[in-house]
Amino acid sequence: MEDTPAPSAARAAAALRIAEAARAAAVERPQPLPAWYPALNGLLFAAGFTLIGLQWVLVTAPWQLTAGCQLAGAVMLAVQVVFAQRIERRPGIIQTVPRFISRRRLATAYLAPLALATVLSFVFGLAGLFITVGVSGGLVNWLLLQRERAMTGAK
Repeated sequence: MEDTPAPSAARAAAALRIAEAARAAAVERPQPLPAWYPALNGLLFAAGFTLIGLQWVLVTAPWQLTAGCQLAGAVMLAVQVVFAQRIERRPGIIQTVPRFISRRRLATAYLAPLALATVLSFVFGLAGLFITVGVSGGLVNWLLLQRERAMTGAK
């Protein structure tokens, strides 16, 4: 413990300023989402899962086409995640769910698409699962983020 520096008044004051700034940022009303973001988020989600699901639809296609669809789908989903982290993140908080939507409403919103995807996976296999999750999940993302945007007072 001899190598630990002794606390000083200046260090304590700096730590207090940092803590107060973090608290003020957490309490501050979040900035509204950009107008283009809900649509981009939903479309990237839908296109990414749909392109990945096409590998089971295009069984007679050359492997280059199916690999290209998989790669493009994975890139779209990665871009969607990066945008979500950059745009929906508040200072000090990693946003996992939209701010103005209760967890119950969020679970209910995704329950119908997941039930539909499960049914279609029995009928159409993995292609039905991925394509349905992509299209319906992308639509739910779009609608929920549009609602959040409206709740933050965006114009």
